[in-house]
Amino acid sequence: MPASLALQRIVYCSVAARPELALQSLAEILAVSDRNNRRDNLTGVLLISRGRFFQVLEGAAQDLDRAMNRIRLDPRHHDVQVVSRRPIRDRKFAQWGMVAARITPQQQGGIDAVIDHCHDDPDAAVAAARDLLDHQIAA
Repeated sequence: MPASLALQRIVYCSVAARPELALQSLAEILAVSDRNNRRDNLTGVLLISRGRFFQVLEGAAQDLDRAMNRIRLDPRHHDVQVVSRRPIRDRKFAQWGMVAARITPQQQGGIDAVIDHCHDDPDAAVAAARDLLDHQIAA
C-alpha cells in the first residue's frame, strides 16, 4: 500500500478563540466536520471543554494533510498543536465521520482529563476518548 494511502492518526489540541462560544459552536463544527470527513474518508472524535479542543483524526496521509490545513486556518481556534501523528492498523472511531462526547456532569471530569493530559500520553488520551464515547453510548 502506498504511504499516502496507509492509515494514520493525528491527535491535536487547540484553544478556542472565544471560549464562551466554544460549546455553542459545537453543533456547527460537528456538522461541517462530519460532512467533510465523510467526503474525505476520515473518521474521528472532538472533545471541547473550558475553551479547549481535543481532536483525533484517522485516515490516509494526504487526506489528513488537507484536513489539517483547513483546521489551522479555522478562526474559531488558535494554538493548534499536533501532539501525535503515527501510522495505525485500525481506526478507533471508524463508525463516525466526526463524533463528540456529550458534556454532562458525569463526563466533564473525563473530558477535562483527556484534554489536560493529551500532550503527556496521546495514545492514552485517544483510548480515554474512546472510553468516554463507549460509556455515553451504553448510557
